[in-house]
Amino acid sequence: MKRRSFCGLLCVLPGAALWAQPASFRFDGENYIQQFVGAPPSGDRVVEFVRPTENLNNWTRLVGLRFQQMPFLDNDPVAAALQLERVVMKANPQARTSVMSNETKTDATIDFLTWSADQAGMEFNVFRYVKSPDGRGLVSLQVAHRFQASEPQVAEKLRATRMSWVRQVVEHDMGAVTQAVMARR
Repeated sequence: MKRRSFCGLLCVLPGAALWAQPASFRFDGENYIQQFVGAPPSGDRVVEFVRPTENLNNWTRLVGLRFQQMPFLDNDPVAAALQLERVVMKANPQARTSVMSNETKTDATIDFLTWSADQAGMEFNVFRYVKSPDGRGLVSLQVAHRFQASEPQVAEKLRATRMSWVRQVVEHDMGAVTQAVMARR
């Protein structure tokens, strides 16, 4: 696969400018090091982290924090998750997706598994969306894992990873994510 994941392509921010952000992020017992920060003039923001031994060209695990203005979706977390599901399914009609939300629909999570055309490279993602405190956008947390379909016991590993990652993302403090991506607004 190329540098950017399928989801990374969805969230590329043209005209990105660099700005100071947390240099590391901890998820699933691992530390991730900041590799990319973008803040285009529109006001959207993205911060991406990878494992210390990886970079944006060869990552196997990535954490992304975003602030995105989505007025065409009324900055609705559930609508954003469903829109991402549509994009994933359009790119790969056999992809496996799951969308969940809380009772008040102020918080939505999507996880999905997709793969390259040759089905050798696979990517699992979990995104969680919440409305920003000012209501002018959405804040999201993304965790992604790239792997080869030929890896030993890949199905068993993916099942365990999925259950754990979805739980961790749903339980993650989105206030900290919000603070990280809106610090320089």
